[in-house]
Amino acid sequence: AVLWLLASGAAQAQFPGDVGNTFRINAGGMYSWFNTNVTFEQNQADSIGAAVNFEDVFNLPSRAGFYGRASFNLGFLSFDAAYIGFSRTRTATISRDITFGDTTYTAGASVEAKQTTQLPYGDIRINFFHNPSFQLGLTAGVAYPILKADLTASGGVVGPGGPITETTVTKEAKIATPVPLLGIVVDTAFTNRFSGGIIFNGIFAPVHPYTGSIFQADAHLDYYFSPNFG
Repeated sequence: AVLWLLASGAAQAQFPGDVGNTFRINAGGMYSWFNTNVTFEQNQADSIGAAVNFEDVFNLPSRAGFYGRASFNLGFLSFDAAYIGFSRTRTATISRDITFGDTTYTAGASVEAKQTTQLPYGDIRINFFHNPSFQLGLTAGVAYPILKADLTASGGVVGPGGPITETTVTKEAKIATPVPLLGIVVDTAFTNRFSGGIIFNGIFAPVHPYTGSIFQADAHLDYYFSPNFG
C-alpha cells in the first residue's frame, strides 16, 4: 500500500519558552491511495490462487483512515510508535474467474471484496541531522501488520467439492505477524505551532503462506494545539 498522509504525523517543532520537543503525540486523519495485490496459497499444493489486484478487479476505493503517532526525542536518538487503520469494501460483477485459495469465483458472479489494514509499529530512530526546527533520521524497528482480504458471494462459487449453491461463501486471507521495518523520517517546523515532514517505511513480510511487503510514504502537516499534542 502506498499511503499519503494529509494531516497528522510526527513532528519535532520547537515551541517558544522553556517547553522543548522531547515528547509528542499526534492524532488525525489520513487519506491514502492503495495498490493491493493478493495471492492466496493454502497448505494444499493445488490450491494456489493467481494474484488478484483489488483495485483493478473490484475498483476498490481509496478511503480516509486513522493515523496516530507518539515520539520521544533525545536529540540524536528518538523512539517512535504509531498506528494506521483502514477498511475498504465494494461489490462488483467480475468478468473473469478468480481463484482464491481452494475456492473459485466464476465470471459473472457478484462478489463483495473487503480489505482491512491495521498497522501498529515501533522503531528506534538515529537522527543524523537535528536542531530545534529540523530533523533527518533513519529508523529500524518492528511492525505488526494485520492485513485481511475477504471475498464473499452467494452464487457462482466453486469449492473443492464442486459448485456451492444456496449459501453465501466467504473466503478470507489474513496475515498478522511481527515483521522488520526500515525507514526515513524528515521533520521541519514552519512556525511555532505548524510543522510538516515526510515518513517513508519499508515493511517486509516473508511469512509462509503469505509473502508481501508494504511501502508507506507519508507527507504530513501538523498543528499543535498544546506543546505536546497535535
